[in-house]
Amino acid sequence: MKGMVGSQWTAALLVAVLAWPALSIGSAAASPVDGTWIIEDLGLDLFDCQNLVCGRIVWIKDPKRRPSQCGRMIIWGLGAAGPSEWTGGSILDPDDGTTYRLSAQLQPDGALRARIYKVVKLLGKTKILTRINLGSLRGRC
Repeated sequence: MKGMVGSQWTAALLVAVLAWPALSIGSAAASPVDGTWIIEDLGLDLFDCQNLVCGRIVWIKDPKRRPSQCGRMIIWGLGAAGPSEWTGGSILDPDDGTTYRLSAQLQPDGALRARIYKVVKLLGKTKILTRINLGSLRGRC
């Protein structure tokens, strides 16, 4: 009996070790919006942060704003609502410190359509982000 329990435990451990990589594949998958995007005069790096989308400033057109804003996290909590849609996020206006709600949709042409609003989505505004190569920007953070 004792030998049988030991072999069952060993078999269970072996199965768990072999299955571990397969179980973690889903969490390691990149979001289709991961990468560098331009919105107005800012370059944002969008990335996975605990299965949500976050974003930090990686480029600013105005050199005077760079010291205080470069590297600043201004997007957080954007959760997948479908294969090309995210909701429930927040975005910080780096100039005045106001936080807005945020949702986004990846468009068929590759653009990212962001809806920025205070309380009512319908009363917000839409901004279009364009994916870019960070190396192509001068004055990056």
